[in-house]
Amino acid sequence: MRLVPLLAILVGSSHALHAQNDRCATVATVRNDPSVSRPSPIQTILTSSATAVESTTAGGGTVLPEEIVIPVVVHVVYRTADENIGEEQIRSQLESLNADFNRENPDFSRVPPVFASLAGRSGLRFRLAASDPEGRATDGIVRKKTDKHLFYTNDGVKSASTGGSDGWDSRRYLNVWVCNMPSNLQGYATFPGGPAEKDGIVVRFDVFGTKGRLTAPFDKGRTLTHEVGHWLGLRHLWGDMPCGDDGVHDTPRQRSGNRGIPQFPRINTGCENGQHGDMFMNFMDFSDDATLLMFTRGQVSVMRSQFVTGGQRHSLLSSKGLDKPWNLTPPPALAAETDNRLKVHPNPARHAITLSQTALPAENEPTFSISDASGRILLTGRIRKGAGPIDVSRLPEGIYIIRSGERVTRFMKRN
Repeated sequence: MRLVPLLAILVGSSHALHAQNDRCATVATVRNDPSVSRPSPIQTILTSSATAVESTTAGGGTVLPEEIVIPVVVHVVYRTADENIGEEQIRSQLESLNADFNRENPDFSRVPPVFASLAGRSGLRFRLAASDPEGRATDGIVRKKTDKHLFYTNDGVKSASTGGSDGWDSRRYLNVWVCNMPSNLQGYATFPGGPAEKDGIVVRFDVFGTKGRLTAPFDKGRTLTHEVGHWLGLRHLWGDMPCGDDGVHDTPRQRSGNRGIPQFPRINTGCENGQHGDMFMNFMDFSDDATLLMFTRGQVSVMRSQFVTGGQRHSLLSSKGLDKPWNLTPPPALAAETDNRLKVHPNPARHAITLSQTALPAENEPTFSISDASGRILLTGRIRKGAGPIDVSRLPEGIYIIRSGERVTRFMKRN
């Protein structure tokens, strides 16, 4: 691993940012955060591919499971209805993220063979949390109404006191905030070892996922893939300096970030990056979503090294965020309806619920559906005036989503 240039990036700020604000502001955020100059996080990143990775392969250190599943909480911080993205959009992002990190993305076939031979599978999976930090049932989605028109890279979205949403324990969950940001900014992330209360990823709402109101050409979920790479210790391929170095042995040097849809081979003279040129299809470049297709095996080693004993993400291996809830107190979010025209009573419920609407649509008996946290529809019917309660006694304990047209609410089933 070429580690010296990486150290220069982390502790030096004399180099200008090279036209990267419209894709990722992670480097700007890191340089403005004094915590990254502390020895421990820098040393963790620098040694991640030299010492920690060796311990996972040499038989003398930590043996990581082949598959590591990371609990995720998505904080949807919204002012308008468009910003309050739906569950389908959120789940499409998780599906895309898992495919990208495990070389299961169908478009991987477009990687040139010379680079495809270097591609790796991370074995990392991302799943919406089933239990919150207090052990209560959750669908892994927190919705927070705000009066803020825009959020910036000052981490305002990460705190309720500044109009955002407080993060969950970052030792146990990957916090992802989805909100509105300036049009020239798609997202940013924290590197391993930063302040725990700020740890996580921020993504603009219209570049998150593969379904919903998305802004092309950033509509395949690759913004989050890129930012999770940073969250797991990866740098931009060019090391954020002209012809720089990301510290990973199997990614070629390149002059700067690429844009749009480059054609292979893209040769940058003066950077000595070989006859095949830039690896512009790497997730840590700035190309359009349709062009970003792969991580290398070296990058995979850096990311997995964060989970070894002593690694900055090791505590996630013992998270209970994916366990069955053990605290039967209803989550605070259930005290407020997502849409006040659709109400459920009682909440939580054991045997039956009653649905009511305070603003009826044109039809007299609107339909409804009840689905579980995975989106699977379990019950359907009509909301009839004067009708009896809806039997939910056979549903397992957990959080359920009720939809009627565009109206959505949730309830908790208890045994």
